[in-house]
Amino acid sequence: MFEQDQEIAQLEKNLIEINLLVSRQMARIERLAEKRGDTTQAKAVLRGLEEVLEYFRAQQRMILDTLEQG
Repeated sequence: MFEQDQEIAQLEKNLIEINLLVSRQMARIERLAEKRGDTTQAKAVLRGLEEVLEYFRAQQRMILDTLEQG
């Protein structure tokens, strides 16, 4: 059980960090757009971050489902 607790804690930390990165990237895109800069690369980075975020959310759902069943 202790190992699962550590895994959940690490996962929650990862989710917080990725959410922060997503927020920062969105702000970066807004700043670029305001300056009429090219946002293509910044948007690609955002999509990648959102994919990582979805991966961690899926991991969280799997762990929580496993805990509910056991």
